[in-house]
Amino acid sequence: MASIICAGWDEVDGGSVYSVPLGGAKVKQSFTIGGSGSSYIYGFCDSNYRPGMTKEECHKFVKNALSLAMYRDGSSGGVMRLVTIDKDGVSRDFVAGNKLPYMDNESGLPVSVSA
Repeated sequence: MASIICAGWDEVDGGSVYSVPLGGAKVKQSFTIGGSGSSYIYGFCDSNYRPGMTKEECHKFVKNALSLAMYRDGSSGGVMRLVTIDKDGVSRDFVAGNKLPYMDNESGLPVSVSA
C-alpha cells in the first residue's frame, strides 16, 4: 500500500499538485507532503509555504523541508532528487547528503536546528 503525489503543468491550470492517499481519492492541493518523515514537517510547511513563490524560493522551501524530515526520521533518505515541472519543461536537481541544509558539510552529520 502506498499513497502518491502527482504533479504537472498545463496551459489551462498552470502548475498543479495532487495527493492520492491510501483511500484512493484525488485531492488537488497547494502543496502536499508524504512519506515516513512527513509527520515531522507539517508545521514547517504550514509556516513557510506561500503561494506565488519563485522557482528558487520553491527549491529552498523543498530542500529545507526534506532536510528537516531526514534529520528527524531515520528511514528518510540521504540525498535529494528534485524535479521541477513548469511551462519550460522538466528539470532535475540532485543534492548530495553532505550538501543538505541541515547537515554539516564536512562530516555529513546532523547539525543543531534552531527556530
